[in-house]
Amino acid sequence: MHRALFPLFALSWACGPRLEPLDLPDDPAAQGAPVGVRTYDLEGLTLEVWYPAAEEVAGSDGELVDADPFVPAAVVDLLGGVDLPPISSYAVRDAALRNTGEPLPVVLFSHGFGGFRTQSIDYTQHLASRGYVVVAPDHPGRMMGDILPCMFDNLVADCNVDLDDPGEDDLPDALDVVESWNTELDGFFEGRLALDGVGLAGHSAGGMSTASVGDVDLRFTALMPMTTDGSLTRDVPVLYAVGSCDATVPVAESAEAFALIPDGRWLTLTGAGHLSPTNLCDLDLGGFAETLLAPRDDVSSVWLDQLVGLATDGCPQDPPQLAHDDCADAYWPLDESQAALRHYATVFFDQQLLGRGSLVDAGLVGAVLE
Repeated sequence: MHRALFPLFALSWACGPRLEPLDLPDDPAAQGAPVGVRTYDLEGLTLEVWYPAAEEVAGSDGELVDADPFVPAAVVDLLGGVDLPPISSYAVRDAALRNTGEPLPVVLFSHGFGGFRTQSIDYTQHLASRGYVVVAPDHPGRMMGDILPCMFDNLVADCNVDLDDPGEDDLPDALDVVESWNTELDGFFEGRLALDGVGLAGHSAGGMSTASVGDVDLRFTALMPMTTDGSLTRDVPVLYAVGSCDATVPVAESAEAFALIPDGRWLTLTGAGHLSPTNLCDLDLGGFAETLLAPRDDVSSVWLDQLVGLATDGCPQDPPQLAHDDCADAYWPLDESQAALRHYATVFFDQQLLGRGSLVDAGLVGAVLE
């Protein structure tokens, strides 16, 4: 269907914004084009979308990612206010879409347990700067806002943890929406998306969603699960990223799941913890728990211990949780782990979705590809 409509789309480009081909740095970890970001609130589905922006916004200040809206009002009222540090980004809100002259490849991203759609801005905005449209849905039932009320004795009614995987519905639904955008007359993305093969990536529980959805939904043709133990049996290219100091999902559990994958490559982020593929360490959730939660007598110690363990696993300001020698003193610098992740994610999706380049070990410090 998309190929049949392509000549009409090409005509709309010719009459649209001026042509701005991508001129990308050779370093796959380096930012390419300026990036725009938009939020779509649909019935039962909220999507954050990053995309290559028109050159006119180059040099503009990116918006700060505010995590406070993901904290439920009931928790804010109980604590007398919450003020989490913002996460910096270079994405410009509602910037014009860049007209590269070619359909833009698409990657969906699935957040982890206790996370939210903008949790991995370093990863999502980077792929957008390299020419991708990156779409991240919220997953109600495993978001930070669903979990925080569970910690308080008198907010149990607001606890909304879904023990099933909400990503199994959210991700196919999100892709359905993206496909509709491509044929929406006068829409923002009309005719601009390459949908013959779509990438899917996810962190932690989102990595499990990546595996389970990617195993059955043939529209996804390249998968990147991160710091997870999700597995699949479909013969589809997979880049499986783990942190060697991950205490939440130990490497041995990831390796057991990876062994079942027919077409997989294994990427180790040396000295990295569970949160290395995210920007959640910027929120200092460990400090939030220590300052606002631990002193209270209405907080569940079980939930608090789980939150602190998850929210500090991989953060450089917190001690590693694994005792073996490689992780005894400090995590590997987070910026180097994230640069390695940007590098390999870019090369992997370029190879699988655009047919260019090859996924080989770049000899990066702090990362090993097998």
